[in-house]
Amino acid sequence: MNYRRISLAAFAAVAVLVPAAALSACGSSSSSSSSSASTASTATTTTAASGTVAVALTEFKIATTPNAAPAGTVTFNVTNSGKVKHQFTVIKTTKSAATVLNNQNPNDDIPGAKGEIASLAPGANKTLVIKNMVAGHYALVCALPGHFQSGMYENFTVN
Repeated sequence: MNYRRISLAAFAAVAVLVPAAALSACGSSSSSSSSSASTASTATTTTAASGTVAVALTEFKIATTPNAAPAGTVTFNVTNSGKVKHQFTVIKTTKSAATVLNNQNPNDDIPGAKGEIASLAPGANKTLVIKNMVAGHYALVCALPGHFQSGMYENFTVN
């Protein structure tokens, strides 16, 4: 598989959409409290008994339920709940998800990439099945320009 990030031209297109999405994300205080609750829930590790993980992509966050899976075949059921196109890449790494793509050349393959959904339109669902995932730390990222830098990443554990 070829795991490359998008070109500079696509980054320019996203740069126009990001401010609009950020403005639409501003809302009532109830949305703020719900994001606080979801942040607290991600601090606790929960493991999928079946190896199936639900993934929600939004502007600009990746949320998994649960946030760990047993070694072997892991199925990621990915939904783009956002208003712009997203991408989903699973990376085997010892680095924190927040730093895994730092200093990454956008034209190079992503080291440690195990699988990806290259493009997911708003409202779309796709399944990514990765066989033989070994125990360890993984980073789940949206590698589209500007998305990762806006916080679209999540740490994930395979036990």
